[in-house]
Amino acid sequence: MWSVLTWIRDVVAEYTWFWWSSNGSNSNAILLVGLDDAGKTTLTGRLTQNRLIQAPPTPKPVKHEFKIGSTTLAITDVGGHQQARRLWRDYMFASTRLIFMIDASNRQRMPEARYELLQILNDDDMNFAPLLILGNKIDNVDTAYSENDLRYHLQLDKYLNEENPRVKLCMCSIKRNEGFTDGLQWLIKRPIKSEN
Repeated sequence: MWSVLTWIRDVVAEYTWFWWSSNGSNSNAILLVGLDDAGKTTLTGRLTQNRLIQAPPTPKPVKHEFKIGSTTLAITDVGGHQQARRLWRDYMFASTRLIFMIDASNRQRMPEARYELLQILNDDDMNFAPLLILGNKIDNVDTAYSENDLRYHLQLDKYLNEENPRVKLCMCSIKRNEGFTDGLQWLIKRPIKSEN
């Protein structure tokens, strides 16, 4: 019981700090979400330390800063376990861009990932924010979905086939350090729609 209370205290403290430091005109605040074990922490390790890191599940939201070219970005990994998912929507309002990470090789959890992704895509309050979907772990060649299969199983066609889409799907392997750079550049350059 004490550990649960400690976790709640830490989440509230982290959320309060993040909200007051990021809510406002920061157009480079990125929220990183996705199910647990999709590769979010591994991505932040690549972006901030340029190395492959092995880390336990993210217990509370963590904010990182890194540069792409001359652009400094702040990326917050909220975590993907059930308790963390309850906070995603709160953190979205303090972000201007979103990354949704999916383990493209975990076919058993694809319905769960689809449900969480569609909750975000169909949220009218968030339709101003560009969303990059990273289909990670394509190096698991025996089980990883292809891009077309992932589009089908996630029901993405109507979001990706718009004339001026705010959603982009990139297949990648964070482990092999490939496939996500173009998506990040797209995300940074993508204009933010007016919230009105």
